[in-house]
Amino acid sequence: MEKNSVNNKVERPQNKHLKPFKKGECGNPDGRPLGQRNYATIYREALIKLGKLNNKTPEELEEEILSMGLLNARRGDYRFYKDILDRLYGTPVSRTELTGKDGQDLFPDKDTIDKTDEALKDYINGNRANTKTEKP
Repeated sequence: MEKNSVNNKVERPQNKHLKPFKKGECGNPDGRPLGQRNYATIYREALIKLGKLNNKTPEELEEEILSMGLLNARRGDYRFYKDILDRLYGTPVSRTELTGKDGQDLFPDKDTIDKTDEALKDYINGNRANTKTEKP
């Protein structure tokens, strides 16, 4: 990448196989089908149907659902809120840190690998004088 002396912009490498869409051309022709509903729409329609059956507004039903979730949470059952939060924000990612003994790197560095490799070759070839064995 070189600097262009005329306008001081960095030139970026262009991918040869990429080209802009033609006017009126869709970038994702096999994308989301028309008429497919999202979760919020399905939820809202279910509230409307339940409201008609119970002679309540969707807002009243939603308030009842939330109060039932709060009662369950007070009793120690947080699954309702966990499911709602997972739906809204996604499930949390758990990360695992892999370390070796005493917090050192799990995998040895290249020098250690090379020394171990040489020691193994010497041992296999019968030259045990160059190999050091540590007794626990």
